[in-house]
Amino acid sequence: MSDNAPAPIDNTLRFPSAEALRAAHGELLKRFRAGGGAPELVAEVEAFIRRGRATGALLDADAERWEAQGQLDYWATQLYHPGYEPPDATLEEFDPQLAPELDDALCPYLGLDAFQEAHRALFFGRERLLDELLGKLENARFLAVVGSSGSGKSSLVRAGLLPTLKTGGLPGSAEWLYFPPMVPGSNPLANLARLITPSGADAEQTQRNVDLLLWEPGSLPRIASERFGPKNIVLIVDQFEEIFTLCTDQVARLCFIDHLMELCQAPGFEHHLIVTMRSDFEANIARLPDLQAMFYENVARVTPLTAAELRQAIEAPAAQVGLKFEEGLVNALLNDTLGEPAALPLLQFTLRALWDKRERNRVPWEAYKKLGGGRQALARSADAFYDKLIPEEQLTMRRILLKLVRPGEGLEVTSNRVPRGSLHQKAEAGDRVERVIEKLIHARLVRASDGDMAADDQVEVAHEALGRNWPRLVE
Repeated sequence: MSDNAPAPIDNTLRFPSAEALRAAHGELLKRFRAGGGAPELVAEVEAFIRRGRATGALLDADAERWEAQGQLDYWATQLYHPGYEPPDATLEEFDPQLAPELDDALCPYLGLDAFQEAHRALFFGRERLLDELLGKLENARFLAVVGSSGSGKSSLVRAGLLPTLKTGGLPGSAEWLYFPPMVPGSNPLANLARLITPSGADAEQTQRNVDLLLWEPGSLPRIASERFGPKNIVLIVDQFEEIFTLCTDQVARLCFIDHLMELCQAPGFEHHLIVTMRSDFEANIARLPDLQAMFYENVARVTPLTAAELRQAIEAPAAQVGLKFEEGLVNALLNDTLGEPAALPLLQFTLRALWDKRERNRVPWEAYKKLGGGRQALARSADAFYDKLIPEEQLTMRRILLKLVRPGEGLEVTSNRVPRGSLHQKAEAGDRVERVIEKLIHARLVRASDGDMAADDQVEVAHEALGRNWPRLVE
């Protein structure tokens, strides 16, 4: 047994987290109950108390501190007997300078970008809806995922449904062939042709497939069968509303729809077609009577996340990288987000901005207040970016953004994906246009996608939420 003098705390031996302290407490509890008061176990308890006390410097959350203090008090009581004073079991005060630094590359939030398949490990809060989608696909070869702008329908399909299917979420789905998700764009037949044209093929081969799709009914399932044999195919058409908003060629639109329907109805196969669509364009489906019945028989509505699901979407990705929020901050984010149109992109943008303002591994209240909370973060960040530009760049930015959105009724806007080259005009210096585009991309307000050739490179706003929630752009 050690003497009564308290041993100095070796701060290098503190537990790295509350979770580690909890695990050590549980393991020691098992051994102590099995071994009684053996001297070597008494020494281990003393060491645990000293390490646990030092760990207090890492714990800032009240709940963690209460739990840890309770564990230390328990062991101090176990050691107590007349004539012996156990080690001091009072937690050290929290010291923010001891918190670990988090590398920028660990950021678990995407801002205005949609989740992609590669972000599966960061995608939380949609388990209930994901089960519903799987249930519908188990009994049908077509699925329409419909929701308002900002409801997270693209993320749900790309980061939730797609990787779940690839890992066997349905019987046999791990063996299916998955095309990369596509968007219709202004030329849906050309975009569809790129999917079925071998990579590395020249432009002439792609054009031949475009011609086949345009003039030969049934050519899509036939080409797919010739290229991929007996494989069952999954085709995902994201932002399906673009066949109405961006495609102005009625013949190409109807031809595109016909090929999609032929694919998911091809005899002898179990091809699947999944589309996502904004609910405010759903009325246009009546213009496609052949698709209409199938659409409404197999539609899934993307509903807003509950408070519990939103909390999971905030806290679960943070826990994976060791990010912590100051007490009460997550509740404030929930209050800002619940009931807000385009809630998910606004939440992700705010979380990304808070990550950038973190102090070591913590997000402090001060950072949240500077952003203006979840409702003002996007507008304030966009305003700050705009105000830093010189006047000539501001004019260029205004012209670019007004070309990238299409106003609708009320505050509704539609993202207008355009060729990067079309943003240039003779009266404006080309280097200034490119400089502003690059700055917008770096600020994550717009995004660029590379085409097969430089002339096909395209630019779009990062999310339609920008057009609804940035008053300067709305005006």
